[in-house]
Amino acid sequence: MKRLTTYLFDLDGTLSSVSDEDFARRYFQLIADFAEGRVDFERFMASLHTSLKSLFGERDGLINNYDHFMEKFTDSMGQCDRKWYELFFNGFYDSEYNRLRELIVPRERVVKSLKNLKRAGSEIIIATNPIFPEKAINKRLQWVGLESEFIDYVTTMENSHYVKPDVRYYREILEINNLEAKNCVMIGNDITMDGVCTAAGIEYIDVSSIEAIWKTT
Repeated sequence: MKRLTTYLFDLDGTLSSVSDEDFARRYFQLIADFAEGRVDFERFMASLHTSLKSLFGERDGLINNYDHFMEKFTDSMGQCDRKWYELFFNGFYDSEYNRLRELIVPRERVVKSLKNLKRAGSEIIIATNPIFPEKAINKRLQWVGLESEFIDYVTTMENSHYVKPDVRYYREILEINNLEAKNCVMIGNDITMDGVCTAAGIEYIDVSSIEAIWKTT
């Protein structure tokens, strides 16, 4: 019996119409506002950029993205321990981060296609770049109208050891979910970040060609 295809969906620019760049720009504005008066502002912004950038550097896969980020950030900031900064970020994700919802415009046709694929028995993976913690990513999925029942796996900072466009990011998804690349299709909007999945043996479909998805079912 032929195994049903597993579909990997990117988030920004794919399930929502906001681009990675626009989302990041607004994110940094909001977290900057939240940080001012709470921490050394200039040091905070420099540490944030440096720590996020380090996720894209040379990685050995020994610690997940969350621990890597928090270790780098805490070392860079100094002054307080890791627990204090974790509480700081959690406070941000519980408050100001919610204002990002105003940017999120779901691509209704794509979201509907995802739900139909799930109802047809396919496995669904949200393959968003895991530079945000689970709490933040789950909120964005809610904002595009995706309930947990339609999702089998989501890449987050906590469960990922690499980021796009490192091909090991896709290989890790395959390994964790016990998948064969030949049975998977990645739907995204960025040939560099998403299209690199082909180096792991996963077929890539640009979201602008959404009709092509149905030809594989």
